[in-house]
Amino acid sequence: MIRGLYSAASGMLVAQSQVDATANNLANVDTSGFKRAVLQVESAPTLDLYRFQTEPGSVPGNGAPGARTSAHVGTLGLGAQVYDTPTSFEQGALQKTGDALDLALVGPGFFRVATPAGVRYTRDGGFVRSAQGELVTHAGQPVLSTTGAPIVLAQGPFSVDNDGTVRQNGAAVAQLSIARFSNLRNLRPQGDSLFVDEGAGAAQDATSSVQQGYLEKSTVNVVRSMVDLISAQRFFDANSKAVTLEDQALGLAVQSVGSVH
Repeated sequence: MIRGLYSAASGMLVAQSQVDATANNLANVDTSGFKRAVLQVESAPTLDLYRFQTEPGSVPGNGAPGARTSAHVGTLGLGAQVYDTPTSFEQGALQKTGDALDLALVGPGFFRVATPAGVRYTRDGGFVRSAQGELVTHAGQPVLSTTGAPIVLAQGPFSVDNDGTVRQNGAAVAQLSIARFSNLRNLRPQGDSLFVDEGAGAAQDATSSVQQGYLEKSTVNVVRSMVDLISAQRFFDANSKAVTLEDQALGLAVQSVGSVH
C-alpha cells in the first residue's frame, strides 16, 4: 500500500516536470534561436521479490528445521523518474527581417559571445551595435571574432558574408567566431538564449552558413506543446487521485487494526 503511494507520487513529480518544461518552451515560442527542451523519463529502480522457505528437518520426529531456500518470484516497480531534460538542437526556420544586424546560422554551430563568467554560445543572432560600436547581444554581451576579440564596427553600413566575414567599405574587418561541438548533450542552457559547455573537450570552429538579414525562429511547436501540456496535466490529476485513494485505503486499514479486540 505504501509502495502505491510512492509510485503515484513519482508519477506526479514526472508530470510536474513535464508541465514546467513545456511551459518554458511555450514562453519562448517567439525567442529567436530558442531550442526546445525534451523531457526524458525512465522507470525507477525496481525491487526483486523472493519467496523464502525453510525445509522440514531431515530426521523423522526431529523438530529441528532444515535448510532455508529462496526463489525469485518477480520484480516490483516503484514508478517513474526524470532521467534528463536535454535540449533538442534541430534547425529552426529562418525569418527574413531585412535588418543588417540580424544574423542566422544554417547548419550546426553557435555564435561565441563574451560574458563575465566566460565564453558562452548562442543561436540567437538578433544583435545590436553598442555605443562603443561593438556588435553585442540584446543583453550587452560582445560577439567574438575568430581572434577572440569583440567585433568593433565603424559608423556606416556593413555586410556579412556566408562564411562569417564582416566587411565595411569592401574591406574585411573581422570574422565571426562560430563554434561546434562533437557532443551537444554537454551544452546546458543558462538563460538569455545562452549555453555553457560542461564537457571536457574544447569547442571547434564550425563552417555554418551565416545569413544576414534573417533570424532563426524558435523550434517550439505551439500545437504539439499544448497537447503535451494537457496530457501532462491529466497525468498529474490521475496520479493525484491515486494518492488520495491510497491514503483513504491506508486510513481504513489503520482503523480496522485499531478496532480489533
